[in-house]
Amino acid sequence: MSPGPKSYIAHILSMFGLCGFPSKLGGNMRNVLCDSELVDLELLLADGESLSAHAAILSARCPKLLPSEKTFVRDGSVTYEWGRRSCYHVRMSDRVDSHALKKILEYAYTGLVTVDDATVKPVKTLAKYCHLRSLHLMLQKEQPRWHSCPIYDLTTALEPAKHSFSDIILEAQSNDKMECHHGSCQLSTPHIHSHKVILSVSCEYLRALFQSGMHESFAETIRVPVGWEALRKLVQWFYSGELPRVPPDCRWKATSTEEKLSILKSYAELSSLADFWFVDGMKEESLQVLTSCLNSSSTDASLAFIGFAANLGQWELVEAAISSVAHLYPRLRDSGRLEQLDEDVLNMLRTEHVRYLQHRSASK
Repeated sequence: MSPGPKSYIAHILSMFGLCGFPSKLGGNMRNVLCDSELVDLELLLADGESLSAHAAILSARCPKLLPSEKTFVRDGSVTYEWGRRSCYHVRMSDRVDSHALKKILEYAYTGLVTVDDATVKPVKTLAKYCHLRSLHLMLQKEQPRWHSCPIYDLTTALEPAKHSFSDIILEAQSNDKMECHHGSCQLSTPHIHSHKVILSVSCEYLRALFQSGMHESFAETIRVPVGWEALRKLVQWFYSGELPRVPPDCRWKATSTEEKLSILKSYAELSSLADFWFVDGMKEESLQVLTSCLNSSSTDASLAFIGFAANLGQWELVEAAISSVAHLYPRLRDSGRLEQLDEDVLNMLRTEHVRYLQHRSASK
């Protein structure tokens, strides 16, 4: 659904006290809202109550709840089961209502919160203080602007900062070199500073790894068996719930065969990784993106991709790529350009070509 209609759906929902718009990633984040694992932030209220939170999530969704650098109080004696974690303590003003703060946290974590008439005023006041403009406007019941629907996105947590709260590094399988501007990081291979709490929400393998207590669960770096192009897309999925789309427009058509193949391969790598890491939904979305690109890809790129995807055992992707070149089978066979494909793939291509001929005959 496009952002325009979403804006008005969110506005209608706000009339019934439901503020925000549901998203898959936000729904998954609800699981960690009341979870004490990987907590690294305690919000201390004046009445003695404290609320646990995750600094990485708040840095992306509600940074106003994080203290300034000068007022950070790090208690090194507070450590957690999963590793060498220290906890930040943030003392809230005595004017902060605990129920309103819980609502703010729920919105920050999930992008969706129910606010009844009795709590609208304190929540609205706190939302304004926290610079949560989208929530504040919904509580004001104001007419939304087109394309103003709030988007659930955590990617700003990845930006280099003095306090990024990163606790894990994802390293690509690549021999290339890169310069990192993330604190004092000395790693020269392509990598991304990430956050365990966000990764574990969308990936069963990583969640199990971080909870296992094995030596690997305390490692500072995880080497991901994909290239740099695929790793960037993988992290985009973890932090936004979506894979980057490739518009099959004139820019894609003008892209070189080598660059097209690199992009296509990255989605095949993600599809393969989704099988081993149990990343729900990523395999299906990779297929959707590839299908939209293959019909406007060069024949050379499609053929090379077929062999690459077959080697990874990604047969759904192989079938999609074969469908895009099946009509060229006689010409490709006679030119010898199919010699690099194994017999199983060639049989699939011949079968698809027969289907193509049958469909063309039936449509005449």
